[in-house]
Amino acid sequence: WFPKSKVAQRFVSKSTIGDIGNEHTEWIGQKGIALSHLRPCGAVRLLSGTKVDVVTEGGMIDQDTRVKVVDVEGMRVVVRRDEED
Repeated sequence: WFPKSKVAQRFVSKSTIGDIGNEHTEWIGQKGIALSHLRPCGAVRLLSGTKVDVVTEGGMIDQDTRVKVVDVEGMRVVVRRDEED
């Protein structure tokens, strides 16, 4: 009964929380350089200059290796070793 009482209603937010809006699908296909060892997570500098925290598809990638963004799932950016390297 407490959540529906007048006292509790003062503390309950009636507004809705929107989408965080951090999904950067435009990064898919972009290439970059691993700034750290990706074991399997680390940092990458995209060729556009943006620094991004990423995870690999599963394997480890050494520092200074060229990578390619293959997926963006919310705030999770997935990369793999660039095959053209």
